[in-house]
Amino acid sequence: MNNACSPLILKLAVSSAAMSPQLAALLALQRAEEPETRVVISEGSSIDLFRGLDKGDYDVGITSETSTAFTVSIQQLWRVELAVALPLRSPLLAHRTIPLEALRPAPLIYGFPPTLEVLSRLADTVVDNQDRAFSRIMSFELMTGMVAAGYGIGIAPQARILQARGSGIVMRPFAEGPIVLGTGLFRAAGNTAPAIERFARRAHAVAESDYRNTPLSRAAHRIPNEWQRTDSLMSAPR
Repeated sequence: MNNACSPLILKLAVSSAAMSPQLAALLALQRAEEPETRVVISEGSSIDLFRGLDKGDYDVGITSETSTAFTVSIQQLWRVELAVALPLRSPLLAHRTIPLEALRPAPLIYGFPPTLEVLSRLADTVVDNQDRAFSRIMSFELMTGMVAAGYGIGIAPQARILQARGSGIVMRPFAEGPIVLGTGLFRAAGNTAPAIERFARRAHAVAESDYRNTPLSRAAHRIPNEWQRTDSLMSAPR
């Protein structure tokens, strides 16, 4: 963090798999309740996040990874439901929900390593075919483009697929019921700086609430009049 004479700056690292409406609600709540603290946000892989926490480059990190070799403390946050992304002309659209068995012949496109980890634990039928085609990509946007172009099916957080409906993909849930990713807030072990503690409490509040409909969330999403003010900075990945 900062010394007593410096402006408060909270250095936050976020992995791509952790992008969600809940994260947006948390950042809005942080801005509304503590505008004097600038949040510097960096996006990167989970391993870069953990390394940055270990080296002191970041104060907190949010990711869907569940294990790491680094010494960090974790606070469980929200759970994100996964779904199937299909192209507009996919024959699988005949299903209102997609049975796992129906996914076996299709080329699988994924960009979030925890997604495949969760699916391999909960449904071996999705990943047990060693001869099937896999495309591992690094961004949700590329997955969207490949699915829309008919190169395969994607598996990603449901909310993100719904947000990309205008990009030529359609969301279908799993027929067997929700398959979810857990999201956690990480920090270096023993790091209890007051600004970090306040941010962690807000993260817990968002995780425990219906982030879309609470009065607290609606207040947090009001846009301030001072558009020129920069309450958070986006930095390039490290």
